[in-house]
Amino acid sequence: MLPLADVRIVEAAQMISAPFATSLLSDQGAEVIKVEAANGVGDRLRFLGDRRNEMATVFNGQNRGKKSVTLDTKRDEGREALVRLIDSADVFVQNFRPGVAERMGVGPDAMRARNARLIYVSVSGFGPTGPYADQMVYDFVVQGMVGIAAREGTDERPRLSSQYVVDKATALTVAQAISAALYQRAVTGEGQHLEIDMLGAGLQFFWPDGMCDHALLGDDFVAQRHMSEAYDVRPTKDGFVSLNLASKSTWPRLLEVLDSEVITNDPRFADFETRQENAQELMGLVDEILAELTTDEVIARMRANDLPGGKVLRFEEVHLDPQVVHNHALVELVDGAIGARREARPAARFGAVDTPLPQPAPTLGADTDTVLAALGYSADELARLAASGVTQHVE
Repeated sequence: MLPLADVRIVEAAQMISAPFATSLLSDQGAEVIKVEAANGVGDRLRFLGDRRNEMATVFNGQNRGKKSVTLDTKRDEGREALVRLIDSADVFVQNFRPGVAERMGVGPDAMRARNARLIYVSVSGFGPTGPYADQMVYDFVVQGMVGIAAREGTDERPRLSSQYVVDKATALTVAQAISAALYQRAVTGEGQHLEIDMLGAGLQFFWPDGMCDHALLGDDFVAQRHMSEAYDVRPTKDGFVSLNLASKSTWPRLLEVLDSEVITNDPRFADFETRQENAQELMGLVDEILAELTTDEVIARMRANDLPGGKVLRFEEVHLDPQVVHNHALVELVDGAIGARREARPAARFGAVDTPLPQPAPTLGADTDTVLAALGYSADELARLAASGVTQHVE
C-alpha cells in the first residue's frame, strides 16, 4: 500500500501550482478528484503542449492518475454537489482568487464548520490580502519579482527561466504542507486551513542560493562572487559538458583533467580567491583546452579523477542516458486518451512498495457520474444534471 492510499483529495484548481501538488500526492496513493467547469473547456492547461485526442502533454503530466468531475458551480445544484464532494474529502485544494471561494459558499470557515477534520488548502498568487492580492498572476510574473529573471539574465536584459519554476516550487511546497497537515491531524484529530502563495513559495525556493549575495545586512562581512559566475556549461570539440571551476576541494583534480602547465603555474589561479577574481580569464583558458577534446574524452578524465561533471544532453538523448535507463526513471506508456508517450516515473520510492507506473490524466468529466453516484445521487438525478448542463462529459 502506498502511504496516502486512504486519503481523498478534492481539487478545484487550474494550471500548475495546485494541480501539480495533488498529482504528486496521487503518485503516492491519494485519490484525487479534480473538479472542472462544465463549459467544454475545463482546466485551461488541457490545451498547453503537444496534443493527441484533445489531451495535451503538459496537462497530462500535471494531472495524471486523477478523476475528473465537471460541475457548473454558478448554479445552486453545482455548488451543492461541490459541497457534498468536499464533505467526503480529507483535503480540499483550491486556487481561486482570494474571496471567490467564500462567495461560492465553500470558503474555509464554512467547510471546516461542517467537518473539523478537513484540511483546507488555499493556493494564491500573492496571499489573501495586500496591494497585489486581487491581481491576476502567472509564474512569469513572480519570476520577475523574486529575482529569478535578474539572476538568469543581466542588468541590461533580465531573462525568465524557460520552465514554470515558481509554479512547480509552489506545488512542492503545497504537497509537503499537505503531508505535514495530514500527520498533524493523525496526532490531534483536527484539520486546519493552509494558505500558500506563489510569491512566498518562490522566495523560499530561490532565496538560499539565488540571493545569497544579497542576504547579509550591514558591511561587516566578506563578499564573494555568486556561484552562478562559474556555474555554466563549457564547449568541447563535439558538444558540451557541465563542470564547476570554483570549488576549492576539487581544484587539484581538475588540474589533472585540464593537463595545462599554463593554468597550473599561473599565479592568478593559485587559490580560490584569486580564481574568483580572474574567473573570466580562467574560463577562457579552460574553453581553449576543452575545445581540443571530445565530450567523451573530458568525461572519462573527470571520472578517472573523481570529479563531478557530465555530458550536456540534447533533448533526444535524455531518455538514452545509461543511468536514466538503469533507474527506469522514464517509462514508455500507451494508455489513456493521450496514447503513446514517454514520462517520468514518481521519484520517491517507498521501501518494498513497487513504484507505480504513471496513470494517464482523465478526459474532461470522465468520472462525473461514478463519483456523484458514490455520494448518493440517483441515476435519475444524474441524468437530470447532465441534461440541464450542470454536469458534462466531453468525449
